[in-house]
Amino acid sequence: MARPSKNILSPSIIAEAALTMVERDHDFTIPGIAKELGVNPSSLYHHVRGGRDEIINLMREALYGRIDLGAATAEGTPWQGRLRAWIRSYRANMAKLPAAMPLLVGSPVDDLPTLRIYEVAFAILDEIGIPAEDQVDVVSMLDAVVLGSALDRGAPVPMWQPGDHAVPHLQRAVPFGDDDDRSARGLELAITGAVAAIESLIAEAA
Repeated sequence: MARPSKNILSPSIIAEAALTMVERDHDFTIPGIAKELGVNPSSLYHHVRGGRDEIINLMREALYGRIDLGAATAEGTPWQGRLRAWIRSYRANMAKLPAAMPLLVGSPVDDLPTLRIYEVAFAILDEIGIPAEDQVDVVSMLDAVVLGSALDRGAPVPMWQPGDHAVPHLQRAVPFGDDDDRSARGLELAITGAVAAIESLIAEAA
């Protein structure tokens, strides 16, 4: 393959190409990224010497760097509103590329954009008096809400198709809610439950 006429490579361009591949193919390969960009695979290693692991970190930096934290850090807003904003913003961003989540959550978090996202959550928990020994558990709960809902956003509609199977409770329920807004309604219920759980921890710590 001929070299490109000009230098078109950078870590951010490689990360965006990887995200494009993951959205289309649910994974990426270094030869695939090279083909996407019209370069030799060996050329990528001049910019991402860490290979696949470094590209995954760059993907995460790119994706998490797009999360808007404005409402989650707004002064004068009660913590419940800021936490709800954090969950909604984080989930909205991840729901755009659910296929990337297995890659992104499969490695330790050490990039600054992702750490900043979680710093906001931990700061809220500190502010409202959640004991330090409980905070990781609470953020893990929030992760479950965000990532689970983002995955559900990509699920087919209708999700449940019982047909003639003997599942009468399911058959009675799905006509009333298995629609395009199911995931959004489920997210709001989960947010309400998460806020209530945190309020319970505050009361216990008082």
